[in-house]
Amino acid sequence: MKILVVGAGSIGRRHIGNLLQLDRNLEITVVEPSTDSRSAIRQKLDLETFSLLETALQRGNYDAAIVCSPNHLHIPQAKILAEVGCHLFIEKPLSLNREEAMSLSPFLEKTGVMLMIGCNLRFHPGVQNLASVLNSGRLGRPFYARAIFAHYLPNWRPGQDYKQTYSAISEEGGGILLDDIHEPDYLCWLLGDVTHVSGILPTIGDLEVDVEDVADYIMWHGDRLFSQIHSDYLRRDKARGCELIGKEGTFVWQSVNKNPERINVKLFEAATGKWETLFTDENYDLNKQYLDEMDYFLECIKKGHEPMNGLDQAIRLMDVLDKVRESYRTGKVQKLIKDER
Repeated sequence: MKILVVGAGSIGRRHIGNLLQLDRNLEITVVEPSTDSRSAIRQKLDLETFSLLETALQRGNYDAAIVCSPNHLHIPQAKILAEVGCHLFIEKPLSLNREEAMSLSPFLEKTGVMLMIGCNLRFHPGVQNLASVLNSGRLGRPFYARAIFAHYLPNWRPGQDYKQTYSAISEEGGGILLDDIHEPDYLCWLLGDVTHVSGILPTIGDLEVDVEDVADYIMWHGDRLFSQIHSDYLRRDKARGCELIGKEGTFVWQSVNKNPERINVKLFEAATGKWETLFTDENYDLNKQYLDEMDYFLECIKKGHEPMNGLDQAIRLMDVLDKVRESYRTGKVQKLIKDER
């Protein structure tokens, strides 16, 4: 299988390493504008590299492309790659807004290529245990969920000036709302489509960036179930987790630190009045979720299965985030667009 990796920043390099770990017979080609990065990849991994996507496509055909470029380039590059028949794995977020995401639809329909959005948290033990508990019915009817992700932006990518990364630049799709698309992604995936939202997106820290550094919003999944999300670039100790309260109990997932991450997942059952530990790991290797994610994508290609988290889910999720922005701008609750495609 021939794979084209577009973008060799931190996430691109991670995917390259995982692809090689999963299958040494993969033929991997890399597109990366940085001369130094291309040189390092050639020397360390002996992979063919190009500075421009167009040049790489002129030189060869590929079965799939892993798109890891800055957010604002995802859709333009995806259209080019779909036109030449590449199955697509695109790092989150797919696009900067709903309208842009919808513009990809005719390209996929024309060529029939697969699309998967890379939301690695779907493969995390916290989310996987949440899915298992919900599917088992042990919580009874869910009432509400509260999710958090907080991580000091200068600590995200050691060795890089955070002000020069896309996270800090609004025109490149920066800001914590899009950067932390994981929380709304898994909550919409597990709790169902969103009907209306409200939220705030202030900039309150001292990071000197032109994007929001806090996002607080509520998503209603119908009339009797809602989820609340808090994300920020400001908390100096990294924290992530989710609580889901149901008629028959409470699910709690807590993660702290990074490299290694400490994870604790537990369930309280009202019938017994006791807590049960579902998963715990004091030294979780964060790369495992990325490895499992890429293995899943490759298997979908080999077996011809449509992968999870395709275009329809991405469009609905982008509509949610667009409406959070509109809610902050207007100070009003926003209803979502009914998908009638």
